[in-house]
Amino acid sequence: MINVVIVVYNGISMFHLSVPTAIFNDASLSNDKLFDVKVCAEQKGPLSFANGLSFIVEEDISIIQHADIVIFPSWEPEIPPNARLIKLITNLSKSNKMIVGLCLGAYALGYSGLLNKKRATTHWKMSEDFPLKFPQVYFESNPLFIVQENIITSAGSAAAIDCCLYIVKYFYGTKKANRIARMMVSPPERNGGQNQFIEQPTIERVSDERLAKLIEYIQTNLTDDYSIAWVASYCAMSIRSFSRYFKANQGVSFKLWLNNLRLNRSQELLESTALSITHISEQAGFSSEQIFRKHFKQRFDTTPNAWRNLFRSKNSE
Repeated sequence: MINVVIVVYNGISMFHLSVPTAIFNDASLSNDKLFDVKVCAEQKGPLSFANGLSFIVEEDISIIQHADIVIFPSWEPEIPPNARLIKLITNLSKSNKMIVGLCLGAYALGYSGLLNKKRATTHWKMSEDFPLKFPQVYFESNPLFIVQENIITSAGSAAAIDCCLYIVKYFYGTKKANRIARMMVSPPERNGGQNQFIEQPTIERVSDERLAKLIEYIQTNLTDDYSIAWVASYCAMSIRSFSRYFKANQGVSFKLWLNNLRLNRSQELLESTALSITHISEQAGFSSEQIFRKHFKQRFDTTPNAWRNLFRSKNSE
């Protein structure tokens, strides 16, 4: 079982703490407990959320030394972690354990020096402050999350969910990550390179239902061929209106969304079956094995066979 330690502080937002807690602990798969989650602070005892509600932290930061993953769900940008906490996560990083800064949690990693000479992100509103505080970090304001070996940083709010689902996928595969996403009533993990700035206009209920029905239909008929004209007609829209509407709500174009959905399905098949690459490309809805391999390499920077072998090696550890 993977040991997860979440580091909190006095005045943390309840929402920021709830994201990793929900994904790694609350959204369990029946009796299949994937992570052992503990919450700690620099000193154990009573703390308060940002809204004034109080809670008790039963562990101090000494438990970090036994963690496989340490998560900072947020941090106070003006206050560096104490020297002991920095030493603990630095030592853990040297053991190749995963250190994660969600949203403003990237500040804790920045103060520790773990992000020096690495790419990193945080909430877009800190895009001026973060580079000033940490000039040795290659800061990027656009991505949802950035993975640099065993160090991960994410943007705020919903991007933290995407980042946590990526971590579930990393350790346990696409199928279990998608099951947790469904339990969270969240879309499957979006690509970390996706832009933070996604327009979300108010949509009439009837249009929302049409899009929901389209997505459900495609998910159950993934091998069909879908043209933009056909999906626009399915939603009773013009091609131009559908294209704008879909991108505003999903953050990407329909073509890229469909491609990512098929790649996600191919990962599940690579991890859970012994099907040939040709059959997997067909069942995921790609028109040819060559096109499948091309898109897989572009998205994941590896080959389908290498992905399958990597997942098998993790399961054998």
